[in-house]
Amino acid sequence: MDKHKATEILLAKLAEWESKPKTDGYEYEKSFIEVMRGLNEELFQLSVGEVPKDRNAKKKSKHN
Repeated sequence: MDKHKATEILLAKLAEWESKPKTDGYEYEKSFIEVMRGLNEELFQLSVGEVPKDRNAKKKSKHN
């Protein structure tokens, strides 16, 4: 995983969370959970790599 790209994603999500209004504890926790879920998804995608568009596409054989 590219640590530089992961750091950029973290900083962007943190800035997004800081810009959301938090009037009480419920809103604080709700906005935090939303941002962390998005962060988890993006970091997981970064660690896995690109997902093929067509999941049924024929894979290349090692024997050809």
